[in-house]
Amino acid sequence: MILVLLLACAPEVTTRTLEDEGSVCLDDEGQVQVTFPDCLSSSCDTLVSAECTAELVDGVLEVHAKAVIESQGEVCTTDCGLVQATCEMPLVEDPGTVQFSYGGELTDLDAACEGV
Repeated sequence: MILVLLLACAPEVTTRTLEDEGSVCLDDEGQVQVTFPDCLSSSCDTLVSAECTAELVDGVLEVHAKAVIESQGEVCTTDCGLVQATCEMPLVEDPGTVQFSYGGELTDLDAACEGV
């Protein structure tokens, strides 16, 4: 009976998935970094996974990324932890001539990460 009461009082856990959202840039080490448009509250949110892939297809660097976040509780702190994923960049002879595609957007590859 006590177990039933404890389960009834446990806060509901919700899961949200972000896929191919946010911004992409190249970090100082030449890796692809994806920053998702979400914040993690240290009191409510758990980053279950964050991953990305980068593949060169016909001269275009195709980047795909996915993050899974679990949230528990209704009253959360207002701190904002970044949700990011980093993946290896394929070998490219002349990065200045390559475009990358992320979230349906085609952009030049010269987007360096700034202050993240």
